[in-house]
Amino acid sequence: MKLLSHLPNILTLINLTAGTLGVIAMTNALIPTALGLMGVCLVADILDGQLARKLGVAGGIGVQLDSLADVVSFGVLPCMMIFYMGARYGGGEFSQQMVGVVAALTVASAGLRLARFNVDTRDKKYFWGLATPAGAMLIAGWLWAQFVNKDFGFSVAEMPFLIILIPVIVMVAYHLPLKLPGLKSPKKAISIAIILFAAIAIGVFTIGPIAIPLGLLLYLMLGVVNLALKIY
Repeated sequence: MKLLSHLPNILTLINLTAGTLGVIAMTNALIPTALGLMGVCLVADILDGQLARKLGVAGGIGVQLDSLADVVSFGVLPCMMIFYMGARYGGGEFSQQMVGVVAALTVASAGLRLARFNVDTRDKKYFWGLATPAGAMLIAGWLWAQFVNKDFGFSVAEMPFLIILIPVIVMVAYHLPLKLPGLKSPKKAISIAIILFAAIAIGVFTIGPIAIPLGLLLYLMLGVVNLALKIY
């Protein structure tokens, strides 16, 4: 049992290690490797929290370690992806310095989002604002779509302004007072989220990875609609 109690932190360290390797992969333009490592980070991040709660060891060092890992995996790694897209697909529309600053600001925004989450006293059954893993998925899915030429026109090459607009949307979304469903949400809210994420999965297999960022933007809109109509 004592050994099992360390498993959540081990998973968090796997998240941190995979995120760091993903950053290294991006510096060498190893896009499939970086995307795969992002997937490892997401799985480890989901499992560590669930396992910590199940074993009754949530809190303390695990909470702090989780946020530190997430800053790298869902802050720095997406930052590197944004900078790569600007350099690779941007065609010089915006300077590398400008794209670099915008990309770096996404890390600062993600760090603030994670710090706020740790001290937030609102209902933890929901996310208040876009969660950093979701923001990272949006950026990674967008890169993936462009890398495999299945972006359906939503590329930096065709719409250069997106390399500024998309990161800004993500940065702002981290701090919007939107009530978004997560894995711990009540049945009604999580059912809506499951339907949406099932649609994203089907979209990936039918139209390609562009379904990930488009679906996550719809997820954000779900929060806006709920703000007005109180669906859940």
